[in-house]
Amino acid sequence: TTNNKNWSYIPPPQHPNWCHVLEEHWDKIAQELQRLETTTTTTTRMAQWGAVGSGHRGSGGDDHRVVSAGGKWQEYVLFGTGASQTDDDVPFTKQLLRRHVPSAVSLAEAGGGEVIFSRLAPRTRIEAHCGPTNLRWTAHLGLVIPPKLAGTCQIRVANSWYSWETGRVLLFDDSFEHEIVNDTNHTRTILLLRLWNPALSPDDRAHDLYKARCQKELAIEKRYHPPS
Repeated sequence: TTNNKNWSYIPPPQHPNWCHVLEEHWDKIAQELQRLETTTTTTTRMAQWGAVGSGHRGSGGDDHRVVSAGGKWQEYVLFGTGASQTDDDVPFTKQLLRRHVPSAVSLAEAGGGEVIFSRLAPRTRIEAHCGPTNLRWTAHLGLVIPPKLAGTCQIRVANSWYSWETGRVLLFDDSFEHEIVNDTNHTRTILLLRLWNPALSPDDRAHDLYKARCQKELAIEKRYHPPS
């Protein structure tokens, strides 16, 4: 892994080992995603697909503001607020993540991130925005990606554009400005994880997570209770 915490995009040669594990098993993850989208059980009714920023999970409450008019951005929460309390929905995926990416699971359950399936509808743009902190990295595992000939489906991080690939991880620091364009007639679905920036020590993680929570609570307080 790399200890450079100032990279906007982490190139594949610098990917941690868990990225290769996810890529090795992407097809089984995609199969569970497909079953999730085509079957209805008690578990999936309790943890349904929701609009990003709809408030059904603790973080990301403002994310809906960056979706283009008429666009649709949905998520299914695997870990953290809004997730089902069992592994019945996607057992292989959840067990794989607990074993190989425990930092993403713990960060989500601590309220500092999320582990979700992220589904972007055709002809949808996510406007330019920045994550609240560089304490974490964001990983996208391509599961359902529009074919290249279908049109533009890319993400810009800082000054560069990148394309998702089926079965491949795209890793970046979302505190840098980023935007997404799906200018195709196809849906794009990924597994999205937030995880600690590996440059942080365990003590730094606890301290910075507390500080980030305080800053977020202060921002919310100012939004709903402006000074008189």
